[in-house]
Amino acid sequence: MKHQNRGGNLGDIAKAGSLHQYLIDLHKQYGDITAFWMGQEFVVSICSPELFKQHSAVFDRPAKRKLYALVDKVLSNRKQLRKDTDDALLIDVLLDSTDDKELIASDALTFVIGSFHTIGNMLTWAVYFLAEHQDVQDKVYREISQVLGNNDVEPETIKDLVYLHQVIDETLRCSVVAPWVARYQDFDSELGGHKIPKNTPVIHALGVSLQNEKYFPQPHRFDPDRFSPENSKSRPTYAFQPFGFAGKRICPGYKFAYVEAIIGLVTILRKFKVEMVEGQTVTQTFGFVTHPTEEIWITLQER
Repeated sequence: MKHQNRGGNLGDIAKAGSLHQYLIDLHKQYGDITAFWMGQEFVVSICSPELFKQHSAVFDRPAKRKLYALVDKVLSNRKQLRKDTDDALLIDVLLDSTDDKELIASDALTFVIGSFHTIGNMLTWAVYFLAEHQDVQDKVYREISQVLGNNDVEPETIKDLVYLHQVIDETLRCSVVAPWVARYQDFDSELGGHKIPKNTPVIHALGVSLQNEKYFPQPHRFDPDRFSPENSKSRPTYAFQPFGFAGKRICPGYKFAYVEAIIGLVTILRKFKVEMVEGQTVTQTFGFVTHPTEEIWITLQER
């Protein structure tokens, strides 16, 4: 399916500022399932927990051909080079884990994008929110002291940092670190009562869902208590899916991401009190990963 206007809705996306901001406006006008033209390509977008659940079993996602070609070249080169060295790299673990070339390539891209770019920005936003909300920072520090004392984070104790987990979840929600993901199928299907032609990309507008007032009242307010066990009970599971979903296509490093974030924040907060430098206006730039538009300046006061 091709659009007569080669630009499709690209001008509207540019005018909105980003794809995420365009999807917010689009879903506000047309509801939980809508569609638009990404250039000449027809694209469907969904933003409700119910539709996410319906689409959760879809395995495939649009592939960036150039990226996959580059990864495939790196994998081939590594297979040859590892014969002459005893050094073990992460890419060797991926090569040894499965014979599925597509899965290896997907995981390699995910680890590169997720483990560095995404987690780095998530930690940036977490420090920002903690600096802006001193009461939350104090509560996290008290929990760290009570649970860990002077000990390091261990597998046995990490689960007891309950409030810190809530802070990370609320950081993911407020910052919209990953605004959207996408899937497609190579056969005709149905979603939300609508026929979806084969090979049509379906965007999961995660960022739109994370700002839904129905599930997150006052969505622009930073409030880690939203994710307390009691407050999470009535919320649909698919209302909060910052790492995506769909079987093997969920981010393979999502548990590791929490561990990285917890260790990083514990290391900082047990040594320093974090405060904002006055006079800053912090704004978000929404892309594949959301990052601050400008550098965020903080001060560290030794505890």
